[in-house]
Amino acid sequence: MKKVITTEEKIKKAALDEFAKHGLEGARVDRIAKRARINKAMIYYHFQGKESLYESILSEVYTSIFPHLLAHLPDDKGPEDKFDAIINSFVDFIKDLDNDYVRIFLREMAGGGKYFKKFMPLHVLTPLVDIADTIFNDGVEQGIFKKIAPDLTFIFILGSIIFSNVIRITLSDTDIGREIFNDRFFDRYKQNLFAIVKTGIRAYEEKP
Repeated sequence: MKKVITTEEKIKKAALDEFAKHGLEGARVDRIAKRARINKAMIYYHFQGKESLYESILSEVYTSIFPHLLAHLPDDKGPEDKFDAIINSFVDFIKDLDNDYVRIFLREMAGGGKYFKKFMPLHVLTPLVDIADTIFNDGVEQGIFKKIAPDLTFIFILGSIIFSNVIRITLSDTDIGREIFNDRFFDRYKQNLFAIVKTGIRAYEEKP
């Protein structure tokens, strides 16, 4: 059965493209309405205005990150497997995320990060740091992980994943971009990321 697309979904899809191209300040409600093929009044009915629509789009992404990570976190595994699961699921989340969200994220950060500050600490960093503390403390007690700062470690890793994807999107239409960021990129990226990071956090040498 064909999924019925609601007016709100049409508006968000059109707005995603508009905000990615023009940012919050440069976006125009007229263009969003035209792209969504609706009357402009419908946008104000559902979202009150441009800024409310922008906030709704960003909120939807930020509030979905941690539940996605948590859904892939195994309860019956040890610290190392849990660490792997979080990193794997975050890479997959970024991989599946519409590129326009990343473009909006870049514009948001360049403009001072008003909504990044509003959503990222509460919905991503705070719960993630809590999980990271538990995983790393268990790992240290079991002699698996070194005594390093869990919060800084995860911020370093997540930042690396996000910025690598920014480079991928930005260079996607260049020769070097097409060469490096091919269909195998995310598999290769995971493999290399784990090889680098795990060497730094393990308290033991992996057997060959």
